[in-house]
Amino acid sequence: MESIPVQKSNVVWLATLSMVAALGAVFRLFVRIPVIPDWVELTPAFTFSELGGVIGGIPGGIFVGAVVGVAGAMAGGEVPLLPAIGNICLGIGTGYAIHVTRERDSVLYWVLAIVGGAFIGGFIPTLTIFGGFSLSLEASIVPATIDGLQAALWAFVALVLERTVVRPIAGVYLYPNVEGQSPSSETTEE
Repeated sequence: MESIPVQKSNVVWLATLSMVAALGAVFRLFVRIPVIPDWVELTPAFTFSELGGVIGGIPGGIFVGAVVGVAGAMAGGEVPLLPAIGNICLGIGTGYAIHVTRERDSVLYWVLAIVGGAFIGGFIPTLTIFGGFSLSLEASIVPATIDGLQAALWAFVALVLERTVVRPIAGVYLYPNVEGQSPSSETTEE
């Protein structure tokens, strides 16, 4: 398995994360399925916050999650604090995995990213925010479980997107030593 760590302070890295954040904001504003009206929504925008973490580690996850979270808070449909904090936690949940293991293709990395996205990004923020608004723990567990399950699903989708779309297009610029080449070695050979 090939080690593909995060490469920081890169224009392509920042541009890629900005595009992911913009797409996530659009999805968060317009693609929503209410599960518990005014409280919990299903949305594929989870994918973009988690993709920010997969591509950029914790800093990338926080950046993309903050942009998508602001769009979610502006969109309405649920308590504004939930998407604002929850999307940042989604990015952190998948982003920490690259800091634990540098092997992006390993089973351990995928498990850490999916479990982190589900637990850190979906379950915990929803449970704590709902715990502040509801009278019982049982009333908080149902929406937290729904968000945790959807976060796990969208984390898997984010990992697949990174591997099949992002890495072939911009992987050479985003990560050092992808396929044994660097951007500087390609330009000097010409």
